[in-house]
Amino acid sequence: MPTAPDHDAWRSYDSVVDAYSRVRSERNAALARDLVAQVAPPFTGRVLDVGAGTGVAADVALLATGTDGVVVAIDPSTAMLRAERQPTVLRAAAAAPGLPFADATFDRVVANLVIAHVPDYGSVLADMARVLLPNGRLGVTVWGALGEGPPVDDTQDRAAHDAWTTAAAEFASIDDLDAIAAAGTPWEDFFDDPANLRLALDAAGLRHIEVGGRAYRYRLSLDDWLTGQDTTYRSRYLRQVLGDDRWTEFRDRARALLGASVPDPVECVDEALFAVATKPGGSRRDRP
Repeated sequence: MPTAPDHDAWRSYDSVVDAYSRVRSERNAALARDLVAQVAPPFTGRVLDVGAGTGVAADVALLATGTDGVVVAIDPSTAMLRAERQPTVLRAAAAAPGLPFADATFDRVVANLVIAHVPDYGSVLADMARVLLPNGRLGVTVWGALGEGPPVDDTQDRAAHDAWTTAAAEFASIDDLDAIAAAGTPWEDFFDDPANLRLALDAAGLRHIEVGGRAYRYRLSLDDWLTGQDTTYRSRYLRQVLGDDRWTEFRDRARALLGASVPDPVECVDEALFAVATKPGGSRRDRP
């Protein structure tokens, strides 16, 4: 496998904003709507969207809080924040821990598909709890198996991933790519267990914890499926390592194997876990 460049530009989502906005944002929109519904922002309330990406959860929160509400979207990627479509959503390049807000500022805080990606989920949850008002609610989501009910049929989705992996193995070490993905989402397997999600929120000092899940089914053209895959840690790293010409060869090979393995469009399914919890406290403090 060629030696990777010294710089880590591939780690940033800046290079894949267009692909993410076109394919991933729409895919995650239903999840974001359900997350915001679960935390139930008050009309005219203040909502913080942590790791907002292109702002799909922030947009839903803005509808819930009304014109007199305040919605703030933060993300380390300024390019992702520029893709936010609602001009009244306030945006800032920031991350947790280290949120640039005073204690007890927001009625609701949401983090859609964020906490599995951070190095230390405990400090991130504690910081999000810090900026919540007493009795405010925090909501997070992670990809994870539901664990109840009949098995989810993801046959086509798995076949598509297998085809992509087969193509990638012709150009790189799959072990290396798996290690890159594991480093980018260090808590993905941990939070696959709903009990760990509950324990993490409890350790952050939150109470009245509710954990549930849902499967999301959708169809993607094979070209869109492959474009969505381009936004992953594996693909971003592989693209930087291969260079433009070899990347084009890989993409063509992956597309050919996809076409031979799954129908177009492909039936996709995502399983997500939700957790919503409340910050203890007395009566809500007066706002400045």
